[in-house]
Amino acid sequence: MARKILITGGSSGIGLESARAFLSAASAPSEVEVILCARNAERLAEAKASLVAGGAAAEQVRTHSLDVSDPAAVEAFFAEVGPVDILVAAAGVCEQARLDDENSDAVWHRAMNINVHGVYNCVKAAARTMPDGGSIVTVSSGLGKNARAGYEAYTASKHAVLGLTRCVALELAARKIRVNAVCPGWVDTPMSRADAREGARRAGMSEEAYRAQAIAGIPLGRMVAAEDVAELIAFLCSDAASVITGQSYNIAGGEFLN
Repeated sequence: MARKILITGGSSGIGLESARAFLSAASAPSEVEVILCARNAERLAEAKASLVAGGAAAEQVRTHSLDVSDPAAVEAFFAEVGPVDILVAAAGVCEQARLDDENSDAVWHRAMNINVHGVYNCVKAAARTMPDGGSIVTVSSGLGKNARAGYEAYTASKHAVLGLTRCVALELAARKIRVNAVCPGWVDTPMSRADAREGARRAGMSEEAYRAQAIAGIPLGRMVAAEDVAELIAFLCSDAASVITGQSYNIAGGEFLN
């Protein structure tokens, strides 16, 4: 029977590349079924098309529009899908807002609704029917262990994801369900590119200069690729990681060392 893998935030970035990693690792199409979830149906269709163009069988990939911040919608969706063997909770938002910005409250509530409530809703629904021995990976951030001015909402939300991950890992350990988090640094995704544009605007710099300055602060001298994070996620869900749970792994080119 195929392993059923559900990925939120699956239309782009880390979520989409995680799907690609799981599909590539399967020795036969019958081994894996991937379900991609995101809010935008059109982008989901494009994501599925890219996976099929890369060699996946069309029947291996399903898509579903889902607002992870809506608990009723999440519960209904998981009831429809049935038990999943792996959950990758990659849906998230990253917006800058200082305390005195006019939009700071809206940014705060968006971060909490999607980055915290969204992860909680999906983890709770998945855990209820996940077979013993399953795996959950949440996507936190290097800022889930650190801090940066102007990222109060994002940073607080990603700290919360780590606390949730650790508690759930202990709660589900008796069922041999492993729960871990990845903590990426600056990943080259559509979301981070939008964040860089905003950062450059606030700093009064060109986007190119802003990116160069940020990369100069990464010891390995390059941004993280979404594929890098996807490979770590796939490893954490594999039998090779069978005794790893409750952990949070930095993947940031040396930018974060804690």
